[in-house]
Amino acid sequence: MPHLELRPLEYSEAVTAVVARRGFDGMTLADVAAEAGVSRQTMARCYPSKSALARAAFGHARDRATAGIATAVDGHFGIEALRLFVLELLPLDDKRLAFARVLVPAWQMSLHDEEIAAQGNALTASWRLQMRTWLREAMADGEVRADVSVDGVTEMVLNFISGAQAGALADASFNSAHQLRGQLDSLLHLLRG
Repeated sequence: MPHLELRPLEYSEAVTAVVARRGFDGMTLADVAAEAGVSRQTMARCYPSKSALARAAFGHARDRATAGIATAVDGHFGIEALRLFVLELLPLDDKRLAFARVLVPAWQMSLHDEEIAAQGNALTASWRLQMRTWLREAMADGEVRADVSVDGVTEMVLNFISGAQAGALADASFNSAHQLRGQLDSLLHLLRG
């Protein structure tokens, strides 16, 4: 856990920036320390292992995404809230592409790191709850067909987001911002009556 006398938020931002540029595999404590403008020893007191650095990057990216989602969907309901939620998570700009560069490798790390797995599971559980609420609102308003499986669509949307994040990193020629918006519009169109 980061020491309180240190600047954990700024250090987490440095970790996230390095991961976004070099990936988890290419990240070193020295790179993160240089990004934060502190000595390697200072950084090591805050994050004594590469796993601690990875947890910081994932936690920071998660917190930024959560704040962005809250702002994006504020005052919106139903299908519009769902659309804005997904748009906030799609890698449509440099900020969200950096989030994808942190999140995608975190999936693999979660297979062997219970803390990262728990953080990821808690995050997606909260997203599922939000999406189910918005889908039910959309159904009640007639924006979504009544025969649509709320649970099935929720998982489909989560898989779309995950696939879009990985696709934007691995095959950007088919996953540009314009293309991802079009894919989302097509997915939401399938839900309408």
